[in-house]
Amino acid sequence: MFHRFINHLRHEKRYSERTISIYADAIRHFLGHAAIPSDDKQALSTLTAQEVRSWMTGLLKNRLATRTVNLQLSALNRFFKFLLTENILEKNPMQKIQRPKTGRRLPEFFAATALNEFLNSDIAGDDYISVRDRIIIDLFYTTGIRRAELIALRPADIYITGAEAVLRVTGKGDKQRETPLTGKMAMLLEDYLNLRQTAFPDLSANDRLFVTGKGKPLYPQAVNRLVHDRLANQPGFTGKKSPHVLRHSLATHLLNNGADIMSIKETLGHSSLAATQVYTHNSFAKLKKVYTKAHPRAEDRRQ
Repeated sequence: MFHRFINHLRHEKRYSERTISIYADAIRHFLGHAAIPSDDKQALSTLTAQEVRSWMTGLLKNRLATRTVNLQLSALNRFFKFLLTENILEKNPMQKIQRPKTGRRLPEFFAATALNEFLNSDIAGDDYISVRDRIIIDLFYTTGIRRAELIALRPADIYITGAEAVLRVTGKGDKQRETPLTGKMAMLLEDYLNLRQTAFPDLSANDRLFVTGKGKPLYPQAVNRLVHDRLANQPGFTGKKSPHVLRHSLATHLLNNGADIMSIKETLGHSSLAATQVYTHNSFAKLKKVYTKAHPRAEDRRQ
């Protein structure tokens, strides 16, 4: 049943390989703790909430972060739901489990001034890699695209006709959305496509938009590395330097500049508003800082 479940996640739920790997490790660990073979239907049908509690307690005793424990419990819950549909379980043991509470971690983001200065500066070189890296960083911040979504892009996903410029993005669960491109971003992409064609004449509009120096599709670690390396020595960039922080930066800056939260939700491709609302906490934190600094009766002004 375990292997059928993994295939279910991959082919029906369309989960990313990273998520599948996390879920698989969590379920293997739980089944090992419960001493139950992964494909023994009879044994799986006897799973109880007590075994889940025992396993969860062990994770917490090993000082695993509550966020990580909750992720592993989510994996287990998904597995139990699958067993219910397969008529192996009669009840979901997770219904009786109280998950550990975790504090909400606010998304990191870069200062708008630092990003603008970097993106307005000249590209370090005119070779393919230098231009590609700048375009990728600009695209992350301009559109809020996810790393996996960027890797999957093809030239055919770019629509530039007259005054209209749109990027077709395939998100989680193969859901497609259209993201508007700024005029500058559209011009940069057109220039990039010409450079790509010159550097790799054998590539077509149906091949990946961004490729390695050898013309092969980019992979996640390469994207992480190029973002980190390009921003590492730039002034104003502190903390983690990753594609996701660029995505967080766009959402935070849009909200701080008055964008409607529903519009931000659509831009980011979130399936629920709850995922987008976390950015309101960043906005509130900024408001509180300004208030504390400016209000004549704020406690932090006492000397």
